[in-house]
Amino acid sequence: MVIFAVAASWLDPALAWPWLGAAPPSWELMALNILPFVLIVLALSALTRRVVLSSWLGLLLLLATYAANAIKLEQLEMPLLPGDFHFLEELGSAWPLFSHYLGASLLPILVALGLLVVTVGLCRETPWPAMRGWTRVATGLAAIALGAGLVQGWAPMRAVYSADRLRFEPWSVVDSAKKAGMVGNLVLYNWELAKRQELHPDRAAAADLLSANADALRARLLPNSSSLAMPSGTQPDIVIVQSESLFDPVRLRGAPANTYLPNFHRLAKRGLSGNLKVPTYAGGTIRTEFEVLTGLALEFFPGVQYPYFEIADKPIPGIVRTLSQQGYRTTAIHPNSGVFWNRNQAYRQIGFDEFVDGREFSKDSIVGLFTGDAALTDRVISQLDQDGPPQLIFAVTMENHGPFDWRPGLDAKRMAALKTPAGLDEGGEYWMRNYLYLLEDADHELGRLADALQKRKRRTLLLFYGDHLPALPPVYQEIGFVDGKGPKAQPVPWLLLDNGRSLAKMPQMDTTSWLLPSILLETAGISGDRYFTTLGALRDSMPKQFSALSGPLPAEMRALGQLRFRGELEPLIDGALNGPAGDWDTAIAP
Repeated sequence: MVIFAVAASWLDPALAWPWLGAAPPSWELMALNILPFVLIVLALSALTRRVVLSSWLGLLLLLATYAANAIKLEQLEMPLLPGDFHFLEELGSAWPLFSHYLGASLLPILVALGLLVVTVGLCRETPWPAMRGWTRVATGLAAIALGAGLVQGWAPMRAVYSADRLRFEPWSVVDSAKKAGMVGNLVLYNWELAKRQELHPDRAAAADLLSANADALRARLLPNSSSLAMPSGTQPDIVIVQSESLFDPVRLRGAPANTYLPNFHRLAKRGLSGNLKVPTYAGGTIRTEFEVLTGLALEFFPGVQYPYFEIADKPIPGIVRTLSQQGYRTTAIHPNSGVFWNRNQAYRQIGFDEFVDGREFSKDSIVGLFTGDAALTDRVISQLDQDGPPQLIFAVTMENHGPFDWRPGLDAKRMAALKTPAGLDEGGEYWMRNYLYLLEDADHELGRLADALQKRKRRTLLLFYGDHLPALPPVYQEIGFVDGKGPKAQPVPWLLLDNGRSLAKMPQMDTTSWLLPSILLETAGISGDRYFTTLGALRDSMPKQFSALSGPLPAEMRALGQLRFRGELEPLIDGALNGPAGDWDTAIAP
């Protein structure tokens, strides 16, 4: 236990290092943060009767958990959370991606081999004579019972891991981890937030919101009522490109003007564009993806961190199903494993007809570490060459995925010619050049795809946006952003193009990822889904801080989205359009 305590206090900023900490260590906090690992050691000791081997395995688990936490803090500025353990369910598909964060060094492999040799050697330990009979059974049962209580949050454990005493703050898990420790924060987050919560939408609040905007909704339901809309019945092909880690570096201090994303800015002169608030930073791509495909904000779902794992167990309404009902053929394309992020199942529930995953892409198309954007562009264009019904193609790029602290196989001359922001040291400069190289590819492929779509005879819309900022901690720490805010507060760019007309007469539109599908359907002149029509009616009246870059969602908006997810919104819309209908709380059975 002493070794566990020393290791945890050394690796966890919340636990004062016993000899070097400025403040004396909290032995109680230290004990609470190593308790789960001690229980694992006891359970393994009862199972194997080998105390040293069990202690060694428990220590390895502790070190691995804290290492994962450290990497996530460095890359994403977030501590380890219960949802992260879903990756253990798909370790085979996740390993190729996560292994890149270890770099090209052989040291991790040598260390792993050394640990394996020690583990195999300890398997020859002589069983402990005292660990037999009832002692063995009692030890095992006690460890299992205490572990179950810890996971489920039984009353005795809740008294030990008191949220008040550990100063747990559910609205700020980063601060909570600094106070309660990594394990304390994990335990309390699991009890309070991680488990899927039953939705109890406030129907009265949603009904009031709809009634207050009934006139705007009636107007939106009329054909071609929006200045954005193309003639109804056009049924354009629709291409959506979610570009990995794309943002405009001009937001950084010292960044040269008129340098980055030349194709994006060229195309924005004939398209609709703006800043986009997304629900994630430096990772968690599916969070943004979910909002764009469904029009449902993650804030509608308390406790949900990774929606493709947690709420993809039944059909999910959204833009894909809406377009399918209009006769569209729907295809998702992503050059990574379909198992990763549970996309195989999630895309079925979202309603895609086809999912083209990494198996369809050649290894020759890899740029640096991942499949290049050029190969994805080729696949999108070839998919559109097919005859038949109108199409929705949703493409998720991969080339610009982190890590950015190393990237093999890039052109050295081109890398050296890149212009970087002033004020970076050698390390930050290296991270930035790796990112800018890949960003240049992403922008080039946007231009190539847009130009190809512009030449098509068939009416086509292209929606392009970044999923989140890249993980560039040295860059952000050294130079920061022009607006003085942190990286998590920065938006990403988005762009909508129509090959049949210019949308440039529309002013810049700053919005959120979950409102994008309503803008897209409105521009396409596609009606029939009154939830998205309602969002269009509400969009103009939303306060800017709510609809764009900051501020929590009001209760009535959360209720509206929750009712949509539960399939209970339509009667309320009917009621708002047709006049008062009495008690809204009893209008629909719970």
